[in-house]
Amino acid sequence: MDLRRLAGDVRVKTSYAFTERDGERILAAILSSEDIWRVIDLSDVPMMALCEAIRAMRAAGWVEFTESRIRLTDPGRKLVQELGIAPALELRCGRCRGRGLELGPVAKIADRFKEIARSRPEAIQTYDQGYVTEESTLYRVAFMWARGDLAGKELLVLGDDDLVSLACALTGIPRRVVMLDIDERIVQFVRDVARAEGLEVEALQHDLREPLPEELLSAFDTFFCDPTESLRGFLAFAGRGISALRGPGSAGYMGLTRREASLSKWRAIQKELISSGAAITDIRDDFHDYVNWPYIETMRAWGHLPVKRVPGRDEPWYRSALIRIELVEPPRVENVRLEGDIFTDPEAATT
Repeated sequence: MDLRRLAGDVRVKTSYAFTERDGERILAAILSSEDIWRVIDLSDVPMMALCEAIRAMRAAGWVEFTESRIRLTDPGRKLVQELGIAPALELRCGRCRGRGLELGPVAKIADRFKEIARSRPEAIQTYDQGYVTEESTLYRVAFMWARGDLAGKELLVLGDDDLVSLACALTGIPRRVVMLDIDERIVQFVRDVARAEGLEVEALQHDLREPLPEELLSAFDTFFCDPTESLRGFLAFAGRGISALRGPGSAGYMGLTRREASLSKWRAIQKELISSGAAITDIRDDFHDYVNWPYIETMRAWGHLPVKRVPGRDEPWYRSALIRIELVEPPRVENVRLEGDIFTDPEAATT
């Protein structure tokens, strides 16, 4: 058994896009940590494919499992030495955590926003919810502000358990803020906070499988969304956002992870974004840290994990990139109803 054969076996047994390089990434991560959640974090291999690959590595005699750990065997260590695989490194800036910018004027709203966020509704599995840390949301606002996409602009937030709409409104600089969410709990929370804080936020309940209301089409300068990670779901969120933009010069922001999206899926998404009339201007890897949600033991990937341990709240492992697009042509997307499931695909792990 070698990495080429192992990668081929994983592809044959599953529908996952898995490469030799993915195998190297997993082995490098195991060299750095024996903890499953840290291995997932460091390897940047989609979770479902990673679980299958680690089981194949055990069958090959390269790794062994304890109750809560994964470690290389002697044959595994010999293999990584022969292949020249080094331990995975995480060299993120300790100040900005690799985001590449300061909070700047957004720091003025940080304490108030964090206080508001403590009372938000808990994430639920029904809508594939999982919110980012308050710090991640604040850095999103800073990034939009720095790119000129917030001050004096009209902003649409699609799905908002991260409370981006409230954070942006707290700055006082957008001309208009509208948020849409399928979850009535989130909608009512945003309405209540906006009323109590005197913030101009329009909070509307809307299922993004349904077309956007006509009054929201071509009406905004900027959109923000953190889509579900299935290919169909991601493109549904992105498509609604793009259809809401005024035209060339308008911008959109999205979160996209490697935990549930292979590079093949990334490529498919990038092709769709470009064909819709947009250019991809920024990709900031691991920009978002997610708070561990309460339904980890019932998510799809739990039953596939080679070892099982519920991570603590202060053990972030699910991270995503921040992607910015800007329209260079009039948007080319259809505002039509989407039938069926938009939350799952073969790589989906947290639904």
